Amino acid sequence: MLTEKSLSSYSISMTIPPNNHPQRPKIGLALSGASGRAIAHIGILEVFRENNIPIDYISACSSGCVVAASFACGTMDKLKEDWLKLERKTLLDFFMLDKTSNGIFDLEKFGQWVAAYTNGKRLEEVAPRLGFVSADIVSGVPVLLSLGDIAKAAQASCAVPGLFRPVDWGGMRLVDGGLYNIVPTTQAKEMGADIVIGVDIAATRYMFSNKWYPIKKTYDALRNSLPARAYMKVHRAIDKILVSATRAQADTDPGVFALLDRALEITIANAEKYKGVISGYDLLLEPNVKHLGKISFKNSLMMLEEGRRIAMGALPKIRKLIDSKTL
Repeated sequence: MLTEKSLSSYSISMTIPPNNHPQRPKIGLALSGASGRAIAHIGILEVFRENNIPIDYISACSSGCVVAASFACGTMDKLKEDWLKLERKTLLDFFMLDKTSNGIFDLEKFGQWVAAYTNGKRLEEVAPRLGFVSADIVSGVPVLLSLGDIAKAAQASCAVPGLFRPVDWGGMRLVDGGLYNIVPTTQAKEMGADIVIGVDIAATRYMFSNKWYPIKKTYDALRNSLPARAYMKVHRAIDKILVSATRAQADTDPGVFALLDRALEITIANAEKYKGVISGYDLLLEPNVKHLGKISFKNSLMMLEEGRRIAMGALPKIRKLIDSKTL
């Protein structure tokens, strides 16, 4: 029996007929996060579905993951119906106080809400293929989740450091992918897309706006000053004498402020390296919703319609892209 491995060295003597059927390019959609503004993504996907624009891959960040999951699982219409009824109080009900020192809240209830739109499916079981962007707060590297539980992956991509507890995943401590780039266009390309359509609904390029940068740099300067270093040295010496082994173990688990500090460190490094430039896309859609509140649901219908408007206007460009890359 021939295996895939053995076929690489197995010679078949036959004439292969020419391929007379054009092969369309694979299309990837990169959905940014921005909390309640993500309903604009639903409007865009509705237009693509109505006009037979095929989507093979969706890379998503933060709240964009919720829309991507429902689209791939066939429940987007239900999500739209429910989203239009959402109120700020409903969102706040998702916030359960965290029992650890790693965040103010955990996202367990949020994960349960997302799971209601996934039909129990996993990332590798749906089409289009999904990739949720997160970041390992320990190593400082971006992580593309494309295997495993959809709801848990969405939790990881939405776990804002300092606000929500990180999600443990395969030995990593995952947080919001917006630490790197809130529009995950390069990840859509990595997944296999020939054409990448980015959708940007975020007011900033990264999860933390640049107003945080001076605060972080001032904090670092104070922390590294001679008096601060002397205080920390004395504090650690006292801890060794007075603190039990359980506390020593807890010290390996950073608290909420340490996680926030690390997140700002990663964001600033990426902002300085990439200058906030979105790259790796063929077309970037920017619905006019960035000025609207992220957790104000009174404008949900307006944002949905704006997503539809921007998608309708982009249809000629998308079809031209498809034609230009069809083999």
